[in-house]
Amino acid sequence: MYRDLMVHVDGSEAGRRRVQFAVDLAICMGARLSGLHVTPPVEVPHLFKPSQVPKTAASISSKLALDARTAAALFSEEAMQRLPGASWFEATGDIAQGISSQARYSDLVILGQYERQGPPENHLLPIAHPVVLQCGRPVLIVPANVQPTAFEKIVIAWDGSREAVRAVHDALPILHLSRSIQIVTMISPSAENNEDDAKSLSAHLANHGIEVGTTVVKVREAKEHLTLQEQIEQGKYDLLVMGGYSHSMWAEFIFGSVTQSILLSSKIPVLVSH
Repeated sequence: MYRDLMVHVDGSEAGRRRVQFAVDLAICMGARLSGLHVTPPVEVPHLFKPSQVPKTAASISSKLALDARTAAALFSEEAMQRLPGASWFEATGDIAQGISSQARYSDLVILGQYERQGPPENHLLPIAHPVVLQCGRPVLIVPANVQPTAFEKIVIAWDGSREAVRAVHDALPILHLSRSIQIVTMISPSAENNEDDAKSLSAHLANHGIEVGTTVVKVREAKEHLTLQEQIEQGKYDLLVMGGYSHSMWAEFIFGSVTQSILLSSKIPVLVSH
């Protein structure tokens, strides 16, 4: 079981739902919950004229301070009353680095799908991407409209990579909660042993007392992210477990990646490990 959960909180309604989700999971796991808000540096978008920069910077600073106060207040409202042992932390600076530093003392990090460091012009991807790469802990990424779930139906995206292996083992505490687990294998057209590999994974999970569905869904690399998304949406799962960034980051930057596509578009929580 997880014993320490950490959730990053902002002052939005999505942040409130994320805290509610984290509280329910902490109660289910009998875990301690920590809330964290990291206030980023003030960044003025380049579209402003030099004469407008000081006034704009002051306005952004005020909004960031308000967001920090709101985040602390909603964590107190949603978590402190239900979890007497809940803890609150605040930091300033780069958000991904701040989360990664605090994550050293957590079993699982919970983030929002679209949380950003600053203006999209300067930060193309949400903070979930650098945090997954930096923090060394499993990251549970939840959509803005996340609802409480019992994790009864889970899908595992499996390609046999180091990252996929780590994701499955990091997810064991949640897999034990499930009543139905499906393996989706992501394979190259030339792969021959993928079915045996999936059976080995099923047997390994069975040794942990986790039963896996008998049907293994195969996804070919040529269109894997689209097929995987379709499989997830049709299956009505509560959680996707997958490895993060198992290919060259340079190639992913140029051509895109399954990880990036899923994290940006998934309608259900995604547990990712790198």
